[in-house]
Parts: sequence; C-alpha cells; structure tokens
Amino acid sequence: MLESVQIKQVEALEELEQIRQLEQAICGEATPIYQLTAYMQNGGFILGAYIEEQLIGFNYSYAGFADEEYYLYSHLTAVARDYREQGVAELLKLYQKDIARAYGYKKCKWIIDPLEAVHGQGSFTKLRGYTSTYKKDVHGPLQESYNSKIPSDRLVVERLLNDDDIARWDAQIEELLEGAQELVEWSYTVDGLPMLNKQAPFDATLNYYSDAYLVPIPQYFSKIKIENLALAEDWRYKTRTIFETLFKQGYAIVHLVKGQEPMHFYLFVKKSLFAL
Repeated sequence: MLESVQIKQVEALEELEQIRQLEQAICGEATPIYQLTAYMQNGGFILGAYIEEQLIGFNYSYAGFADEEYYLYSHLTAVARDYREQGVAELLKLYQKDIARAYGYKKCKWIIDPLEAVHGQGSFTKLRGYTSTYKKDVHGPLQESYNSKIPSDRLVVERLLNDDDIARWDAQIEELLEGAQELVEWSYTVDGLPMLNKQAPFDATLNYYSDAYLVPIPQYFSKIKIENLALAEDWRYKTRTIFETLFKQGYAIVHLVKGQEPMHFYLFVKKSLFAL
C-alpha cells in the first residue's frame, strides 16, 4: 500500500480546505485557514498524504524557539482510520525531515503521551527520536470521559535532522539492550489488566548507575482508560515518578521494545553514551 502513497507539500487554499475537512473528521475540530497560512508564512509547512489524489493524512509543522535554540515543531500528524498503522505517518515524518533540512532546521520536536505505545514505537524505534523531557498535564483535562481525570502528561521528543548514521545508532541500542535491566516488576489485576507490581515499588530516592534500564508500559493504554480508570491513573502517576527520576539523573529514552502482549518497554540510557 505504501508504494501508492504520495507525499507533497500543500499550499493552495483549496488543498488546505481538504486537509481541514479531514482533520474535522479525525479530530472533531479543524484548524482555521488563517492559522495554517500563518504556519506556512513563518517558517512552517503543511504536508498531505495522497492515494490517487485522495487525501488520507496530513502533517502540520511550524517554527519553534526555546532555550536559545531554533527548531521545527511538528504540531499534528493524522491519518484516516482505514489507513492507520500501515506506515503513512512515518512516511509523512520522513518527507518532513527532507523539507526541514532544506529550510535550514537541525532539529525537530513534537510531544507524545508517554503511555501510548504506538506513539513511542513511531517516535523512537522508527524515527530514532529521543527524549529527556517530561511535561505534566500539558493540555489540562481532556474532553473524553475516560480522559477527564487523567493528567495529560507528555514527552517532548527530539529528532536530530542532520544525523544520518542510522547504523551507528541502531548498533548502540542493540549493545545496550543486551545488558539492560528491567527496573520495575509488573503483574496482572484480577481482571487480567497489566499493572505495576505493588509489592516492589520504584524507589525514587536511589541513585541509578547502570548504562541502560527497561521500563514497562502497557501495550494498550487506551483499553485500560476505558475499562479501569483508577488503574490508568495509577499507571500515569507511577510512570511519571519513574520517568522524572531517571531524566533528572541523566537518562534519556531512545527506543521502545515491543514485548509480548500486554507489555512493551522503554529503553532508558545514559545521555552521555549518545552525546545527547
């Protein structure tokens, strides 16, 4: 299917309106035209993904600046339901990298929910991004009933646009995975949902020294939010403590390991090993 997908930079108003209509269908709301044109006129760009001229996905990116650093901020990537999990989002991001470099950007950033494994898989394993930044409750309470009590915590993912040495990056990860320790234990609730083990909780007061650790996250966090809201909150607060502790001690996430259902694992490594 991917061979039939064409990615192109969108500028015409009628094409922007098509993208807005798809955004409305996917997200329940659409970005105003004047905002999209402002992105394009101030260092950003809009991408569309097409199959035989049918729009199936898009990406919005714009200029960002923080900590005395300029970067491209990838605001929103969305794909029509029938074409998800087939690599369309990754195609958009790969094309985004080429255009961003042509614009002069050296880094791209975006945010993801740390407990949504599919986003971790795309951001780290496929796109080779990394993060050492955790943001609490970025959006405040979300509208969906199953999200309303869960803080909208996010990871700030960074991607180096001028580093094309994929083999070196992957080799380092493979080597570190061999010695990575599982940092916390997990088990099942009586309903068969994955949870972090209450008998061996994470100790945030310790100093951690190993080169790499594996931290579990559920494969289907959305399922937990719907079926057991209290358990979803437990995952959010416990992993927040783990992530913030490791980040403060000089670790970064560079990879997500797909385990057997129902658990995947983030690979935390010392930032110094990747010169991050």
